[in-house]
Amino acid sequence: MPWRPSRAAALALLLVLASAAAGAQGRAKPAILLFPVQSHWLSEPLAVATTAALSDRLSQAGYRVTEVRPDSPVVQLAIAEGWVSAEMLEGERLDAAREPLSVAMGATAALLGDVIERETEITLRLTISGAISHDEASVELSVPRSVDRGAAARGLADQVPAVLTAELWSLVGADGEGARTAATARYATGQVAMAEGMYREAVLDFDASLLGDPGNADYLRAAAEARAALGDYSGAVIRMRSLASAAPSDAEVALQLGYAALRAGEATEAEAAFLSAAEQLGGDPRVVEGLALAARAQGEPARAEEYYEVLVGLLPGLAEAPPWLPGLLANAEETVELTGISPDETRRELGRLYLTEGKVWEGVAALLAYHEGSDRPPYGETEYVGISDAIDAEAEAGARDAQRVFAAQALGELSDDEADREMDSIHERSEALATLAKRMEVSPLLDPAHRYRLLAYNLLNQSNFESLMYLRTRDPERQRRSDLLRSAFRKSLGQARLLAAALLGSEPED
Repeated sequence: MPWRPSRAAALALLLVLASAAAGAQGRAKPAILLFPVQSHWLSEPLAVATTAALSDRLSQAGYRVTEVRPDSPVVQLAIAEGWVSAEMLEGERLDAAREPLSVAMGATAALLGDVIERETEITLRLTISGAISHDEASVELSVPRSVDRGAAARGLADQVPAVLTAELWSLVGADGEGARTAATARYATGQVAMAEGMYREAVLDFDASLLGDPGNADYLRAAAEARAALGDYSGAVIRMRSLASAAPSDAEVALQLGYAALRAGEATEAEAAFLSAAEQLGGDPRVVEGLALAARAQGEPARAEEYYEVLVGLLPGLAEAPPWLPGLLANAEETVELTGISPDETRRELGRLYLTEGKVWEGVAALLAYHEGSDRPPYGETEYVGISDAIDAEAEAGARDAQRVFAAQALGELSDDEADREMDSIHERSEALATLAKRMEVSPLLDPAHRYRLLAYNLLNQSNFESLMYLRTRDPERQRRSDLLRSAFRKSLGQARLLAAALLGSEPED
């Protein structure tokens, strides 16, 4: 996010009355982020000396000063977390780093200076930027030119505390009421960014608002949600802990902390948060599922299964679930969260879980039940690929089973009635796959590939029907059509996979 200067962007403060400075000394001083003083390359030793003198003098005056040094661990951490890039800390690009680096390091203001050596004097132009408000002001300080650059640097630095008045901090939104007012504006900006899916910008806005009002519950909750949306669950937990401490009797806050802790890998803390929520919410499905997930994350599937048994009885979408479902949820490779979604979406999540765990027909049945309604959202590309891989494998298995039945019947290993029953079951399976493919709505990107897959499943279903009719009529034309349709099924399915791989830019599986 670029730095946006606004009001009073050029204050020329050459002299300040001692009484004003004394007023500033009586107030809490902001945390300051000090960027390296810039200069012409010939004056670089002076700039380095001035940076060091500023840090020392401001620390003596009671400010908490953090210097921006590329080799500093805190700066390296800010780079690693994506707040700034290493390039932003070089030369003229420093302007772009002021706000994100200030927020990342908890500094309400940043100082960025330029030193100029003239014939008779040395001038320091110091820009003071508010990390919360985007407002900034400029101060010019001078000392007589001297060959002793260290003395000149100290002379410039000694003047700075006097010009950092309470009025100046308020002007740039870095102190007291000015910071709180700026925080309100940043919170509103963050909400807009969040709604537009600009999560990193939202994190910056909400964290900036917390600089101005650290204990604000709305800001803490928003900051946690933005961090979670960005995938920074550890950061979300830190903010939710603060919120939970401020509102220990708020069960919803405890729930949010529990789920944030789960995603951050803090299962023990998550369970404690869910138990706290249970004191007020009792058997709320979200609490029960949270406890199940926490037990599972702690490597206790038996205890997780007990919670899942309770959860199955609480969710309408699981009314007809098989008795082995709690065990599957407790031991499956993939974690599935079922609360907070509609009964229809529960069926879709279950279908995906069944397919992932190799329970193909339970998965197909759940997805067919999901698709009984209308206006279903399309499958995302990753989700569609996972589902289609599973039902492709089942379709191919069905094609092989049909050929096996024919061979077994010809060799006398199956009676005519047994072969008819098996072939009838295989036909029902292929019909269910064709019906599911017809009802699935996929993303526009993969729709062309899905059309080939739909054709393939219909060809397989017709092939199995012709096989069934051959067993009942012994008409060789039926068998010939069955073989042709089965061959066409394999070609169409291969084309679907090739096209999907090309559209996704990946290599097709063999």
